[in-house]
Amino acid sequence: MNTPRDPGLQPERTLLAWRRTVLGLVANGILLLASGHGTSDIRLGLGIVVTVLALACWVAVTAVYRRGLEPSALGSERVLRLAAGLVLVVGVFDLYAVVTR
Repeated sequence: MNTPRDPGLQPERTLLAWRRTVLGLVANGILLLASGHGTSDIRLGLGIVVTVLALACWVAVTAVYRRGLEPSALGSERVLRLAAGLVLVVGVFDLYAVVTR
């Protein structure tokens, strides 16, 4: 007999984990913006790019959650690789900002 799967709080926990990740990315983007203000157009540009990408992630994650899709939609290999790549790029940007300070 096939019984419907009860996701419990898993979708909510998944959404909160994604939001924590995005908030960290937004904070990094804002710090890059602040460090580039008046000194370097490169840092300012990197801060804008990181902030916009992080906010786009926030919107996408919220849209998936509101549509009621399975949490696995956020845990697919493609999405996880994209998020890991974004975090890696932000880390490189932050390293650049620290080294050139």
